[in-house]
Amino acid sequence: MRRLYLMRHGKAEAGMPPGGGDLDRALVDRGRKESRWMGAFCRDQAQPPTLILCSPSRRTVETCEAFCEGFGEDLPRRIVDGIYMGSPSALLYAVAEAGGDEPGVLLIGHNPGIHATALALGRRGPGPVQRRLSTRFPTAALAVFETGVDAWAAFRAESAALAAFKIPKEMR
Repeated sequence: MRRLYLMRHGKAEAGMPPGGGDLDRALVDRGRKESRWMGAFCRDQAQPPTLILCSPSRRTVETCEAFCEGFGEDLPRRIVDGIYMGSPSALLYAVAEAGGDEPGVLLIGHNPGIHATALALGRRGPGPVQRRLSTRFPTAALAVFETGVDAWAAFRAESAALAAFKIPKEMR
């Protein structure tokens, strides 16, 4: 069994930084703290992530760093340009291309793509968890999917089942 973890970046500064664009927005303290919480949650999973795929934006890279702090180790990571504002098909393609033989892949990205991907994958899963996922995907939220595929290249939306959906508010 392989696990896919979808995480939205942590809470970031509002608006564009002086002289920068959307890619340059940094995390705020709350975003770092909540991202560390998600790392600690994932560390305790039966099959934690072993690889992180991350958008090139500053806020996702900082989310990745804080996640690893909470996880307790620096996981291998790849920056994938197609994750930045990617559609569900672009995000699933990134996992299929870069996931390799990893048993657990964490993808850190942005809304609306992360939420749309989670909705496409989350059609099967526990009712209450599925209902919560259907309404929103806040910053630093994490959806966990289980799949029976032997290789990420064979991963499709219909092969996933929603196992968990965590939002930072639940972890305070």
